[in-house]
Amino acid sequence: MSRTPIREAMNALRREGLVVVIPRRGTFVKAVDIGELQDTYRMRALLEPEAAVLASQRATPAELDALAELSGSTVRTEDGSATMNEANRLFHVRIAELARIPVMAQAINALHEEIERFLNLQGALGHPYTATNHHRLVDIIRTESADEIRAVVRSGIEKARVHMIETLLARSDLPGVGTH
Repeated sequence: MSRTPIREAMNALRREGLVVVIPRRGTFVKAVDIGELQDTYRMRALLEPEAAVLASQRATPAELDALAELSGSTVRTEDGSATMNEANRLFHVRIAELARIPVMAQAINALHEEIERFLNLQGALGHPYTATNHHRLVDIIRTESADEIRAVVRSGIEKARVHMIETLLARSDLPGVGTH
């Protein structure tokens, strides 16, 4: 294989923030930074409750039925953790899409792509996260009670954040896990 496809792939990974290039030393996988993780969850807590409220106001009953179906794929352990993590991202992005604000959906997708990286590490450490409130979240979105929707979304995000942080701090001895 020639160097060109490898160079192009490495440049794509660098643009996505997955690798770091250090001149005259090499290219390295980006370390997991707990401060960055905290910031990612903060952004989720700002955007996702409002996306869910807007989805409750703008989605059709058929779209909410499809969302309920999608929520089931976020907890099917027989599919494997990587598949569950991807389903989790798709579920949250779909809620944002139902809010009918494209830039919000793009932002939430970017946040969940970053979260997926952390979820995969968490699973590799033997502590996969299993979504527990997605069915409840769809039911809450159907009620159109904005305060209740916000509370459920924030609670789910906080639970996921705490689980992730506890897992990573318990294994902060690993190379590539740091804090700022």
